[in-house]
Amino acid sequence: HSLQPSRLVEVGCGAGGILECLHRQLLPQPACIGYEISPQAFSMAQQREAKGLHYHHGTPRPDVDTFDVVLALDVFEHVEDYLGFIRGLKSLARWKIFHIPLDLSVLSVAKPMYLNMAREQVGHLHYFTRETALASLEQAGLKVRDCFFTSVELDQGAHGRKRLQALRKLLFARNADLAARWLGGFSLLVLAE
Repeated sequence: HSLQPSRLVEVGCGAGGILECLHRQLLPQPACIGYEISPQAFSMAQQREAKGLHYHHGTPRPDVDTFDVVLALDVFEHVEDYLGFIRGLKSLARWKIFHIPLDLSVLSVAKPMYLNMAREQVGHLHYFTRETALASLEQAGLKVRDCFFTSVELDQGAHGRKRLQALRKLLFARNADLAARWLGGFSLLVLAE
């Protein structure tokens, strides 16, 4: 989409690795600011600070600062009032980029241990399919401009479940939406404004 931000913010930046990578790789190099509410993650992010790359403990204030692009990567599924969180990003920047885990699938409903792991080990409070994730963004007042599937499971393996990984790859090559809906293991990268 030829976005060339001069000011980029990541809300819920964790330890700051993604923002640091973008700061180094995007040309021209944008000013990058990350916000994180976890004191432990913020402490790790601070160690990555450099010229034009800064981290803050807390949340951004849209009445004080605006940006070209806001990132919320694997964040709003952890937020109790996720629709309010998404609405709060509207005035921060014209463009929003979300990465949303798609925890709901036929497999995760049939084997609830997958949803329990998402809640207990990763801290997900909400579970999404492609349709419910996009509908949530639109309900919060955003316009979805583009989206596509991503998958750590396809790229790095299914943690010892080679047959499941092979089945995911085969089905994804034929019908990505069906692979996400039936077998899970996917996330959605979304561009919205």
